[in-house]
Amino acid sequence: MDPPTAQLRHRLPAARPEVLAYLRRLAVPGLDPEDLTQDVMERALRYEHTYDPARALLPWLKRVALRVALDARRAAARRPAGLEDEPLDGASADAASDALSRQDELRRLLETLRPDERALLLAVHRDGRSLADLAREGGVPVGTLKARLHRARRRLREGSPRDD
Repeated sequence: MDPPTAQLRHRLPAARPEVLAYLRRLAVPGLDPEDLTQDVMERALRYEHTYDPARALLPWLKRVALRVALDARRAAARRPAGLEDEPLDGASADAASDALSRQDELRRLLETLRPDERALLLAVHRDGRSLADLAREGGVPVGTLKARLHRARRRLREGSPRDD
């Protein structure tokens, strides 16, 4: 193990309480700061090659923690409402049924798109992939992907029933 990696692994446990306090201040609704702290530690180890031991550890960990919190908040927002593992009462059952109906409608609308449009929409919105990454992988300019994404969204809207 190289020295920067060993140094990071040695210093992470001592920084854990400060990361936990930071995540508590961020207060991500519906998510346990302890779980998020564990995710931060895991991600820090995964990206330890980006850590510069000549710089302070805590600011680097706070950036990692902010990314984890934002990702968790986005993931929570994408989850359909009413589909938690709790027993459903009447109102919750209606909300779950509505969420399933919206999911079915979205699936139907996605099937009306061309496969390349559908893949781009899902990569960006479901998988959270960046256009820059997708452009690099596909060997196309980011502007081209922006235009394709715009057209796919427009076709999706046009295929959806109007709320008049």
